[in-house]
Amino acid sequence: MATVLVVVLGLALLGAQSGSGAESLISTSVTVDGSKTRLTCTFNGNDTEILGHRWTKGDIVLVEDELRSRTTQYEVDTDEPSGQYFCIFLPELGRTSVGVKGPPKIKAVKKSEHATEGEMVVLTCKSESFPPVTDWVWYKITEAGDQILTNNSQNKFVVSSDTKTELHMQNLDLEADPGQYACNGTNTEGTGQAVITLRVRNHLAALWPFLGIVAEVLVLVTIIFIYEKRRKSDDILDDEDAGSAPLKSSGHHVNDKGKKVRQRNAN
Repeated sequence: MATVLVVVLGLALLGAQSGSGAESLISTSVTVDGSKTRLTCTFNGNDTEILGHRWTKGDIVLVEDELRSRTTQYEVDTDEPSGQYFCIFLPELGRTSVGVKGPPKIKAVKKSEHATEGEMVVLTCKSESFPPVTDWVWYKITEAGDQILTNNSQNKFVVSSDTKTELHMQNLDLEADPGQYACNGTNTEGTGQAVITLRVRNHLAALWPFLGIVAEVLVLVTIIFIYEKRRKSDDILDDEDAGSAPLKSSGHHVNDKGKKVRQRNAN
């Protein structure tokens, strides 16, 4: 399959950070070969020693090496190709970004959120797509249809940037607010969305674990009390039996002596 070479940024002029004050040129390109997307950066400075390369996306280091070549490449993950990538020539000689265009890949920070009625909760979605998201929309998924949420919606307001959107929900209602919420992001390349499930529990739910512990303690105390009461009763009975036993034994010996006397008299 023929390789399609697309130069997306051309030459990027960067100040060298090695202390020499020399300026470096980094050329970038994106090569699309069938299902593969390969990013390339070339360092054009002549007198600077390269000790390695690093590729990043956002705050994540994708790959790092100690090669001394003036060209470095990175093959993009086919599942998440779009976004802003950075190639860095070590030791921090220069860096530049390489943008891979594509529709937004929207991610929910938490796919399921739990909150208590009367409290506030924030549902958050993010996107690192390139170009950045230009339009965010929140809506609630219901059987009657999707209900779009805006800053004019009751007890709800939206705060968004090109990489993140937040739906703030205040004074949660146990009946009206639980359900599925979708965040939809759009850029020039397309649209993407993520779904978050919100569960709202009764405000007394927080007391249930405590009440369960109290009930267990009461049951345990009751069992111990009954056991101790029965044990003391058995001890009292044992003491009474032990006190009466010698009297019975003494009476038995007296009767034996009487029998012996009568036998002698008879003789």
